[in-house]
Amino acid sequence: MCTRWLSGAVFAGVMTCALAVLGAETPGTRPESHLKSARFEPGRALFAEAPPRTFRIEVAEPGLGQLQKDNRNYVRAAVTEGGRTLHDVGVHLKGMGSFRPLNEKPSFSVKFDRYVPDQLYDGMSKFMLNNGSQDGTYLAELMATEMFREAGMPAARVSHAFVEFNGRDLGLYVLIEAMNKEFLRRHFKSARGNLYEAYLADIDSNMDQDGGETSSQEDRKQLVEAARLKDPLERWRRLQDVFEVDRYLSHLTIELFTSHVDGYAYNRNNYRLYHDPATDKFTMIAHGIDWAFANGGVSLQPPRNSILTKAVLQTPEGARRFKERRAQLFTNVFQVERMTSRIDTVVARLKAAARNAGEAAEFERGGVEMRNRIVSRAKNIAMQLAAPEPQPLVFDSRGSARLAGWQFRKDRGEPAGDEVAMEGVPSLHLRAASGESIASWRAKVLLEEGRYRFQALARTVQVEPLTNKVELGNAVGIRISGDHRTNGLSGDISWTTLEHEFVVTPGGEEKELVCELRASKGDAWFDKRALLLLRLPR
Repeated sequence: MCTRWLSGAVFAGVMTCALAVLGAETPGTRPESHLKSARFEPGRALFAEAPPRTFRIEVAEPGLGQLQKDNRNYVRAAVTEGGRTLHDVGVHLKGMGSFRPLNEKPSFSVKFDRYVPDQLYDGMSKFMLNNGSQDGTYLAELMATEMFREAGMPAARVSHAFVEFNGRDLGLYVLIEAMNKEFLRRHFKSARGNLYEAYLADIDSNMDQDGGETSSQEDRKQLVEAARLKDPLERWRRLQDVFEVDRYLSHLTIELFTSHVDGYAYNRNNYRLYHDPATDKFTMIAHGIDWAFANGGVSLQPPRNSILTKAVLQTPEGARRFKERRAQLFTNVFQVERMTSRIDTVVARLKAAARNAGEAAEFERGGVEMRNRIVSRAKNIAMQLAAPEPQPLVFDSRGSARLAGWQFRKDRGEPAGDEVAMEGVPSLHLRAASGESIASWRAKVLLEEGRYRFQALARTVQVEPLTNKVELGNAVGIRISGDHRTNGLSGDISWTTLEHEFVVTPGGEEKELVCELRASKGDAWFDKRALLLLRLPR
């Protein structure tokens, strides 16, 4: 009789025994766990359209004390699901912005073969359990990763699970496939290459590396060298040799479609690079997409501050293909009716598994929010695609440009915005009349590399800043979208000059200028004639 998990080396000789003990796929049973088999697709049952499973994780002393002191290192755990228990499973806490300590609702990395060779769950050696602390819908990564795959890009499979830790019910989690050799085998011709990861860093940094035969990272350095070639035609030709450029255009487009502002293009974060030895080319892989669709107004013109984005889009052919790819994928992949129907299906499954009415209501609210996000994002993308291509802002001989094309945006409460004359001055007006309000006038400009100063003339009457929101800045001011504000007016202030300086990286990029009000009460006016952008000496 088989009494322990068996390694792949002895798999063939004990198959009959292993099938009996490990719950292999037989009529009327669900495959709970398997040994490695070329005929079996890891995770097929786990990520199937089925009710969320419940994982009970138990960590005893001394492992519990070790986990509390050093939560990023694996400790031994027992993991129970469906009446079966796997012992000596590796568990540690994970997450950056989403990190929560053990006494709250932590995220877990679960590695089944950490201490027992070839011990697997549903054919998988590892998966992640994310706490949803940055995604109250629990749907962002599921919807975003599906969009990446539909666009032809590799992306982790996503499902849901309930989790208990040492008897404490932690609720619903987002269950995500690990990016390891099992993942690579599903998406690439070879899984023996170098898999790179960086945190808030570009590809010219020394990246964390998994796999591969050497750690010199010469392949990554060759990619950087090709991306930095000055001649655009030579750069385009050389990039074709070392980088899946066409796939990157799809990757970049889906990053923008999903509003993945914490990804590579916007933040040089949450990405993997895989060098497939079979093709001798790199492919980019997205992950950590728990903010998906949260910002419906993200520009389809990405900043040019990441090496690969700049390298590709600053070639004539890359710019042309990118424009085409956005239109193609919006038509073929961003299909609102199909996506909202998918949300309905997942939410119905979650509600059916809910343990109480409050939990079911929470899942329904998450579904409503995600549907609204997707509808809003689709409308914004359609508007951007229909608009004329932005042209670089033109400055006069003194390095000054007047700003136009202002659009009103309401972000919280019921603020008002209109264009009026204040004391005979043509102005952009904002009002907070009832409760906490956040509103702004915004204009987008395409700028070349350099230093700039955004300048405005503002007036306020009875403006009361938001209470307990000091991190949001003072009530009235100007900034660039994505920047922290360094200026502010509140109370009753006559016409006052406001300034905000910023830098545009090499290659140029689109910036969104913001005149905003964050207040519980009061009015603000911005002199339209004095809204200027000044190009500063380098």
